Amino acid sequence: MGDALYDERPRLYDAIQSGWEYDRDVAFVRDALADRGVDPERLLEVGCGTGEHTRRFAARGLDVTAIDVHAGMLAVAREKCDGAVAGGDRTGGAAESGGAVAFRHTGLPDPDLGDDGPFDAAVAIRGVVNHLSPSDLDPAIGALREALRPGGVLVFDNSPLPPEGNRPGLDVGRDADGAIEYVRVAHHVATDDGRLDWRAVTFTPDGDPFVDRRRMTPFSDARIGDALAAAGFDSVSVADGYGPDDDRSVFVAVR
Repeated sequence: MGDALYDERPRLYDAIQSGWEYDRDVAFVRDALADRGVDPERLLEVGCGTGEHTRRFAARGLDVTAIDVHAGMLAVAREKCDGAVAGGDRTGGAAESGGAVAFRHTGLPDPDLGDDGPFDAAVAIRGVVNHLSPSDLDPAIGALREALRPGGVLVFDNSPLPPEGNRPGLDVGRDADGAIEYVRVAHHVATDDGRLDWRAVTFTPDGDPFVDRRRMTPFSDARIGDALAAAGFDSVSVADGYGPDDDRSVFVAVR
């Protein structure tokens, strides 16, 4: 299995995801925390990617510990949050406005958070849990609960992946001038162990085609709910997406 897109071409990842509504996601988290009486200072972001959510959370004044298992993604995230990083694996000082950001090269199900935490809130946005194997879901949810202070809130989503797989799809990305930035053919293939083999071939104007593959897990919402209950979360609600036209199930759970 390879993660060429995440590890070797994170700026291409940004181009592919340029239409994503990051502000919408952050606003959802803000409102979900406010509705539960939480005014957070410290946030754990799991699967921070190239830092688009990270920099928005920091701009709102939060001190963010942002973790990811992909070094290439973290390198770009550090650049985007330059001036808002401090301490430990952080370099420099906090920005004049906004919170500080710590980056850690780690991930679920057993994140190494050092001395960071406990956190007022934790987020895992855009199918982070769907990258876990079925056996890793319960320990991952348990680790997230342990990272929170009592009364802390966990917000994460479950992607509506097709358990039976799907047909190959074509994605053509263009820049603001209409020039092609990439052409990608992607395909989910069902595996014998109940997971999905995500396969993609991407073509770019300035490089050779490359193949990207990773395993994904199409968890049911009921399975996610069972994991939250087993971890001991007291209050759990499920929203239909971060906003209109988003078909993810978004879980909000209070420790």
